[in-house]
Amino acid sequence: MHEGGALTWREVVDRYHSVLVDELSVCLDSDLRDAVDRAIAAERSQASIQLKRDCAEARRSQVESLNQVLRRLRTTDEDHVLELAAEGCASYAEKVVVLVFERNQARCAASAGIENGLRAFDTNSAPAIVAAIDSRDPVVALATEAEISPVLAEAFGPAPDEKAYLFPVVARHTVVAMLIASGASASTQSAPIELLCEAAGMRLEASGQPAAPVRQAVVSEGAAPVLVQLTAGVPARETVAPRAWDDLGAEDQKLHLQAQRMARVRVAEMRLYHESELKSGIAGGDIYGALQKAIDSARDQFRQSFLSKSPTMVDYLHLEILRSLAHDDDRLLGRNYPGPMV
Repeated sequence: MHEGGALTWREVVDRYHSVLVDELSVCLDSDLRDAVDRAIAAERSQASIQLKRDCAEARRSQVESLNQVLRRLRTTDEDHVLELAAEGCASYAEKVVVLVFERNQARCAASAGIENGLRAFDTNSAPAIVAAIDSRDPVVALATEAEISPVLAEAFGPAPDEKAYLFPVVARHTVVAMLIASGASASTQSAPIELLCEAAGMRLEASGQPAAPVRQAVVSEGAAPVLVQLTAGVPARETVAPRAWDDLGAEDQKLHLQAQRMARVRVAEMRLYHESELKSGIAGGDIYGALQKAIDSARDQFRQSFLSKSPTMVDYLHLEILRSLAHDDDRLLGRNYPGPMV
């Protein structure tokens, strides 16, 4: 700096250079941050796309695997139905046991993921099994000696919070076998397991030779279904006018059984292929709104295939929707649900 406070040309250049360096540093920092942000966003977008592809591929693979088992069930002989059901369900649970029953004794007919064979045991030692038999609905229980018997509790492992998922195999309105699954995946894959058990029951029913029933209390209900005449607008739990099964002719009885099978299959498909929509519908108290397209399609098929062909026909589809989707709470179906078709 010269006398009088004037800056030399070198001092001016140094200061200008310093300012440029600072500005350049800010620009570089900003550009670097922008580049990093763009790279992260691109990576996230690519990862999201890949995740969607992987989920779609996993779902496609699962559906194809399920379809293969269902096709094999349709063609296998009745002696191998339960073995095939256990094999198919092994993809959805770590451990699977299929039980058959005789004189209140349960024995293992097939299994997967179980190292040692299971000895027979008394069904009265397993309250969860008895509950599933009486309700003919899936049951979730702790895999403890007090719930599923000491024999099964030992087979499924000592974990104190382990759960067992019980799926009755029903033929001609009688529990003829039971598939019991355990493991973390069983809780999230219950829909395909239940569908396979439904298909196994229908295959045994179609064979005309279902296995022996579990308990005498179940047999007392009889092989024939109890018919009810539904009144439009009346919830299923208030059904009236029971009809005698024996009053129907052989062809009418056959049509009723076909209608029940169709209802079970279509509703099982709704649970399997529209699981997220079903959960949303249950949470919002509007199952029909969430599944309207699938429900309307099933109603049209049921109306054309069965209601139009028999004056004695019951709306089994409505009963199955109410039982299996809404858990017998008609309020969950939603205010726009059209109700029974007869």
